[in-house]
Amino acid sequence: MRIHDRYLLVDFWRNLAIGLIAFAVIYITVDVNEKIDDYIDFHARIADVFLLYAYMVPWILVLVMPVAVLLAALFSLGRLSRLGELTAFIASGTPLTRVASPIIVSSVVISLAVLAYGEFFLPQANRKSEEIKEVRIKGEKRRQDERYRDNVHYQGERGRTYYAQRYDVELKALTNVIVHEYRDGTLSRRIDAKRAYWDGIQWIFVEGAARTFAADGERVATFSKLELRDLAERPEDFMREEIAPDEMNVRELRRYIDRLRRSGGPVDKYLVDLYFKFSFPFTNLIFAMIGAALASAKRKPSMATGFGLTLFISFTYYGIIRIGQALGHSGVIPPLASAWLGNVVFLAIGGVLLYRANQ
Repeated sequence: MRIHDRYLLVDFWRNLAIGLIAFAVIYITVDVNEKIDDYIDFHARIADVFLLYAYMVPWILVLVMPVAVLLAALFSLGRLSRLGELTAFIASGTPLTRVASPIIVSSVVISLAVLAYGEFFLPQANRKSEEIKEVRIKGEKRRQDERYRDNVHYQGERGRTYYAQRYDVELKALTNVIVHEYRDGTLSRRIDAKRAYWDGIQWIFVEGAARTFAADGERVATFSKLELRDLAERPEDFMREEIAPDEMNVRELRRYIDRLRRSGGPVDKYLVDLYFKFSFPFTNLIFAMIGAALASAKRKPSMATGFGLTLFISFTYYGIIRIGQALGHSGVIPPLASAWLGNVVFLAIGGVLLYRANQ
């Protein structure tokens, strides 16, 4: 490794660390100011609020990492540009891409690290922060390790959807349960029962009615006891708490999507979230390219200008990815295009800027 590579790497990583700390502190400060009334209304303890943000830090760092990478690239290469060193490199025949290669390689490493971090660590931290918010601060029931689960909604297989007022974990029983069965997107059967329990082999529904819907009308059959051997769902399925996509890793989200697809439910929204788990980490690489190109502009960016450019580019990027996600969730554009929309747009911008800077 050349001397100037080591020099640039040290400067980049130092600026990156400063940027991460600064943006994380700004995010937490703004978030506390926005939610302080809620914390007061819930009589939240300071220790619980502090613990909440401690578990939110991993997610915040991932969120602000691309901004910090852009700022670090702008400041590191901008310093070389202001001192005339970057001009000397280019005049000697060294292309900008070679000068900036330590930053580009570092951004690739950061992107891969964020991808792995999001798979193995981030979902657990998000679950813990959500539990602290719901249980310790809002005072709601613990999400797991309770005997009862209230207001159960479970998307089963073969087009079945379950609703129940309560699930008893120990007795393996559902109270006031409704089962909807869909075929080709149309409701074909509905089962209502006061109770359903698992006898070790099958589900048994007690005191209810089964309605079958066909082209020639509706048929109703009441029952005091109905045995259903064909239900694929087992008691452990109803024990699982439905969690948000950002609380699942890629494997968990894939399994959830597969189960939802087998049930005939819509999966586009979750496919967008799945693809976004892959697309967002590589924003770090794209922002490093843009930062390198902007830092080599003929008009030397000052620190204030670099900070302003960082904020402008970041807000524009986050705006585009939110628009892409919204379009994907609503089914306007395909999930894959939705998740990668922001990256494709800014990769094109970064590529053009870098090409022009190399001329």
